Amino acid sequence: MFTVLRVLRLVGLTGRLRKILYTNGLIYLLYTSLSLLIVGAITYSMTEHVSLAQSFWWAIATATTVGYGDISPHTSVGKIVALVLMLVGIGVIGMLTSSIATYFVREDNKADDKDVQLEKIMQKLDEFEKQNHDLKEEIKNLKQK
Repeated sequence: MFTVLRVLRLVGLTGRLRKILYTNGLIYLLYTSLSLLIVGAITYSMTEHVSLAQSFWWAIATATTVGYGDISPHTSVGKIVALVLMLVGIGVIGMLTSSIATYFVREDNKADDKDVQLEKIMQKLDEFEKQNHDLKEEIKNLKQK
């Protein structure tokens, strides 16, 4: 685990990952959905009388919208938990997609801003160069008089 984190840090993905997680409040949605996943699995385990490991498998499969169908709820409470987990899973996937897209759009805009700034700097340099040339001409004219 530490080796993977070290490689990610060396590659520079940790900073990008942190920016993506805090874009649009995605980190808070992930915390909330993880909590709902745990509560849903425990509720499913108690209402459907299955093992906690099996209920976590079911909760993850349901929240990721895979839903293999190997385990399905039979009670009303289990079906409500399934519905909540499905909506949360769809929300997380949509939010993750939009956060990644927002991150790249912002990075693109930063590049555009840099291009605009560079253009302004070049214009200022051209102005300074023209003023310098004009001043040299004035000095040259004054020396000749």
